[in-house]
Amino acid sequence: MPRARQSRQRRRLSLVGALVLVLLPISLVACSAAEPTSPALPDGLVTSIQQGRMDVEARQLVVRVENTTAAPVTVEHLAFTAPALEGELAYDDPFELSAGEAIAIRIDIPESRCDVPSAPGTVELAVVTGAGSATGTLTPDDPFDTLVRLNNADCLAESVAAVAEITMPEHLRSTGSGTDRRAIIDVQVTPVTSGSASMLLEQVPNTTLLGNEAGAEWPLGIEVAAGGEPFTIELPVAPARCDAHAIADDKRGTIMAFDITTSDGRAGRIDRPSGDTLKAELYAYYGERCGLQ
Repeated sequence: MPRARQSRQRRRLSLVGALVLVLLPISLVACSAAEPTSPALPDGLVTSIQQGRMDVEARQLVVRVENTTAAPVTVEHLAFTAPALEGELAYDDPFELSAGEAIAIRIDIPESRCDVPSAPGTVELAVVTGAGSATGTLTPDDPFDTLVRLNNADCLAESVAAVAEITMPEHLRSTGSGTDRRAIIDVQVTPVTSGSASMLLEQVPNTTLLGNEAGAEWPLGIEVAAGGEPFTIELPVAPARCDAHAIADDKRGTIMAFDITTSDGRAGRIDRPSGDTLKAELYAYYGERCGLQ
């Protein structure tokens, strides 16, 4: 082989070798920089969401975590997210679950998003077990459709607010005394000053303590439109029953609920709690009317 050709081949081999030496560290760096795969959550962690009556009033969501594995698990981070909620519901106070143990975590609920359809949420967990740390997401059970109900209630309240404000009075209006005493709750309805929204106030159901003096509930059938004049709804109230334990055990007896359908297609129930003064006066009226005092 001529010397010139051999020289050219040696130069090509030298260049290839140099290129390999340059690329090899780059590939090693790329491999070393790859993110390690996080271990999966242990099988047997189960989550669900729900709300009790007091959780609804406190605007909290209960995220229940159950450890059905045979070993203890420490949960270091928990976060619930759903498309129809603004932001995440995070809980970062670590807790340990023994084998077979469950815990209910209460987290404040952010505002709902009414521009997206309600869809299932996810629970993100970061845990530590005997095998090390693990992270992952679970789809929680929602046996009572809590997420849909919560979103519907928030969005109905938003639609109602676009029409009018519904306000409970500070005081109970009443006449007479003793078992002959009669009382009325004067609910103020104040439409917003402008807009095209409207709603139908259908009825107010009985509470555990109070009913309509004239029947089982308060039928309304009142159309309300934005830009209308303020008006008052008179709810004549009578004890729904006469039971001394009813007041002692009461949780929602002085909360008046309004069944409403709005012009944007939403329908449901809006709660209006009594303030402290009105609640005390309603309790006193209940006791006086029932002859319990």
